[in-house]
Amino acid sequence: MALVEWQECYSVGNERLDQQHQRLVAMINQLGEAMDTGSERPALIKILNGLAGYTKTHFSEEERILEECGYPDLAEHREEHVVLNRQLADFYRDFYMTTRPQTAEVMAFLKGWLYGHIVEKDQRYSPFLGP
Repeated sequence: MALVEWQECYSVGNERLDQQHQRLVAMINQLGEAMDTGSERPALIKILNGLAGYTKTHFSEEERILEECGYPDLAEHREEHVVLNRQLADFYRDFYMTTRPQTAEVMAFLKGWLYGHIVEKDQRYSPFLGP
């Protein structure tokens, strides 16, 4: 059973961005499943590696789209992406520098990203995307 199900209220109204956001939901579910089965460490590095590529692609595409549609709060939104990337880099570094499990922290980060960034902040640009 999925920990988080994609809901229409998560949609920003752009199919490509929504598909990318659905990948984040899938990563939350993958980590939740790994936590349930006790295979956290291998799943965690796979997810951290996946997030590294995901953020590069997703953030650049999202920012390009927002620039094209004239989103007035683009600079603030870019700063949000910088903060998320810094947090991700910290998790990646900590994964290799400690043996302490950080699965709960990464899960909280991913859920915060979904609910705090996508549901709250990304929704602000949705009206600017047009029909």
